Amino acid sequence: MRKQLTALYLLAATGLLLAVGGPKTFGQRHHYDDADLPEREETNQTYPLAPGARVDVSVIAGPVTIQTANVAEATVHIVRSAETRADLDSFTIAIDHSPDSLTVRFRDLAHVENLKCRQNVTLTVPRNINLRLNAIAGPVKVGEIDGSIHLTGISGRVDVEQAQGYSEISGISGVLTVNIRQLSERGIHISGISGRVELHLAEDLNANVSVSGIMGNIDIAGPNLSMTKLGSTTFSGRVGAGGAPISVSGISGHVAFRGGI
Repeated sequence: MRKQLTALYLLAATGLLLAVGGPKTFGQRHHYDDADLPEREETNQTYPLAPGARVDVSVIAGPVTIQTANVAEATVHIVRSAETRADLDSFTIAIDHSPDSLTVRFRDLAHVENLKCRQNVTLTVPRNINLRLNAIAGPVKVGEIDGSIHLTGISGRVDVEQAQGYSEISGISGVLTVNIRQLSERGIHISGISGRVELHLAEDLNANVSVSGIMGNIDIAGPNLSMTKLGSTTFSGRVGAGGAPISVSGISGHVAFRGGI
């Protein structure tokens, strides 16, 4: 029964990813290479942002990069491109801002079917934010975040430089790499990943680890990590003296734990 439930979970996750990453997502036909399409426009804006602010980026067909720095403002750099000028004018990337929040999102203006377009979004934000990324069809890079991280529905490689607050990562189609230096009391929860998962652990980290429902191998190279196999796809372990949870479940791919950060 456990294997049946795991298989059903992974099928459901795959269906979600296809819905997010398929060729007609958001009414857009995604352009996957690094080159902009012929018609393009660039946006550069700066907004004040308070500590602990919420930053949301969603429905983007292209790469998303979240850089962090010791600043009190958010710098937004967006490149929109499309095959024709009419296509470019048929959508925008809306930016909604207050001192406590920043939202960046695709907005359809003309309901063009099979719109061929691309967006490249780069934000430079304070480290002390709460970040949400959803429905991204492209690679994602996230810098050092002291607040919470929520990543869902991403079709592309995901690299998180530092997860320090509570993190929830789910529905990823691609390789996921996360550096874990510290954990909040709620820890980090990773689920529904179609691809390899690689977690790099700080040498002084203390955490309890649970891994379940993986269709692949588990590779342990962390110096302070011990792991016990409880079933064919279920493992339980501890980093250092134990502590906040690191939960990994529903993975269609290998899971690796590494030390040395």
